[in-house]
Amino acid sequence: MEDLIKKDSFYSRESEKTKLNWFCYEIALSYELDIKRNLGKQLMKYKIDDKAIAEFSIYYSKVMKDIILQKLSGRIKTVIHSYEPIESYFPKLNDKMVNKMLDVISKAWEEQLDFCVVCPNRCISEKDVYCTMFDSDFYK
Repeated sequence: MEDLIKKDSFYSRESEKTKLNWFCYEIALSYELDIKRNLGKQLMKYKIDDKAIAEFSIYYSKVMKDIILQKLSGRIKTVIHSYEPIESYFPKLNDKMVNKMLDVISKAWEEQLDFCVVCPNRCISEKDVYCTMFDSDFYK
């Protein structure tokens, strides 16, 4: 099975291979997996296939990157997941489906952060540090 989310979706030049962008890559993979696993069949009724789920997962992880940066800079107190990016990306989804998507995304986020607590890479606290994992063939 082909990976629909590529590492290079999270950088366009060498200087953007940061730990924060790696976190965005990882969270996009989590979103994609959990959305497909939990909602894939239901989303097919809306003609939303695996490719669209992957593209949305990249998009939503980049939305969350902005929110992370706002949190780190002290502009906001709490990281909140919003239905607005889901509705704007998938305007044909009804409210019930948007809420299901939000639940899955929030759960994937929490699970990723739980893993981050024990991960030695410190992608958030060292957000601007160069991330060598982008250059490794081990992480595809």
